Amino acid sequence: MSYLTVEEMKNNREFMTHDKNLDEGGTRFLGSTEADLALKLFPKEGRILDCGPASGMFIKVLQDNGFKHIHALDVIDTMIYGDRARFPFQEIDFNKDIFPYTDQYFDGVTAWGIMEHMENPYHFMREIHRVLKNDHYFLMAVPSMFHWWSRLIFLKAGLFPRWSHRNNHIALFPRGVFENIFLRYFVLEKTLYTKPSFWLNVFDWTSKYVPANEWFGNYVVYALKRKEFVPFAANKKKR
Repeated sequence: MSYLTVEEMKNNREFMTHDKNLDEGGTRFLGSTEADLALKLFPKEGRILDCGPASGMFIKVLQDNGFKHIHALDVIDTMIYGDRARFPFQEIDFNKDIFPYTDQYFDGVTAWGIMEHMENPYHFMREIHRVLKNDHYFLMAVPSMFHWWSRLIFLKAGLFPRWSHRNNHIALFPRGVFENIFLRYFVLEKTLYTKPSFWLNVFDWTSKYVPANEWFGNYVVYALKRKEFVPFAANKKKR
């Protein structure tokens, strides 16, 4: 699916709801790298915000593991999993809207595979920083641009295959950019990679022989702990 604006997604709700990726991704979080990390780092009695829940499978995993205070935000509602009566959902434009929560309201926030779709991911990141409690975790996953295939195609053609006119990925985060922006607001506690995909899955080699690392991982997963943002002050006296 090629790039769509927020307005286009809202005007084509039926198409978005029946996107094949919605059903194909339904079982992704059962025993996944992302789910395991969240269950380990998030307090069960805390308030958790899932940004961009898509099918809602990750929320179902949290609910099945005893989490009771879950909130969800997305551009449009496409959820087909989870007990909807047990968590509030609101539609929002992540590129520009202010999250409808007070400062430091949540004990954990997730954004699984959504920031690469955003026109303004840094506004989104700053809003997460605002609503997350200090020393608590923001967990995010984006397609890995460090995969050997991505590096090879970039050297040959000057582009990344996961960011092209054939898909709706428009934002990428090279290490220098990630460190320069994200690490002003968060401390990077952990970097993980999800299981490889592509043609290797045909032979089921991925889980047996191919490691989920920087060279082969499909998504890169970051565990970021909130810290206080310190504004730059050119005239600040040196101690």
